[in-house]
Amino acid sequence: MSDYSRRDLRLQCNIKVFYDEKNGETKNISANGTFIKKDTQSQLHPIGSDIALSLDFPNERDFIEVKGMVVHHGNDDGMGIWFKKIDERKKEFIRKFITHPR
Repeated sequence: MSDYSRRDLRLQCNIKVFYDEKNGETKNISANGTFIKKDTQSQLHPIGSDIALSLDFPNERDFIEVKGMVVHHGNDDGMGIWFKKIDERKKEFIRKFITHPR
């Protein structure tokens, strides 16, 4: 978990996200992580647990698939995810999306 940091530029945005056969949405995103809002039916994953995400960016044909780890809970309103395994091209796509959202 030592690679996790919040130095990256974040964008407040609602991107659809799929995990554990559930739909959700992000509160914000950076090239190295995201915060997923908790809905009324979902339970938060334990801190330190692995999670696979499919991010559905607007106007994109394919999902961005990442493997992450839960690094914090935000006042029980969601969970912060660090992208521990993400392809560099996908990371660059997210960086460009943050600086030039569509």
